[in-house]
Amino acid sequence: MIQVYKYDENFLFIEPILVSQKDEEGNYVIPSNCTTIRLPDSPSLFKAKFDSEKQEWIESATQEEIDAVLSSETIDDSPVSQLKEQNALLLMQLAETQKQLQEQAETTSTLLLSLAEKGVL
Repeated sequence: MIQVYKYDENFLFIEPILVSQKDEEGNYVIPSNCTTIRLPDSPSLFKAKFDSEKQEWIESATQEEIDAVLSSETIDDSPVSQLKEQNALLLMQLAETQKQLQEQAETTSTLLLSLAEKGVL
């Protein structure tokens, strides 16, 4: 089984799909609207388009489309950004709690030392 990358009639990326069918020679049968050429890992493409002549993925988004996506991400109230914000708040609360625990441990140690010095323990 191999993964191929499906594109539409304009060669715009749709989705990765798995191919398991083989021909009589043992080669995978790749659909005509797919390629085995991987999408680049980094930097990511906003609107990936397959260039069949160069056999590579290229950026097809205009600068305006890219700017629109980037500006919407900065003011985005998506579930992911909300979770990031909640995570940051929880990390701050955790740090404060750890600080309080450390202070309590120091206070307890001081009291136990004081009691031991007085012979109470």
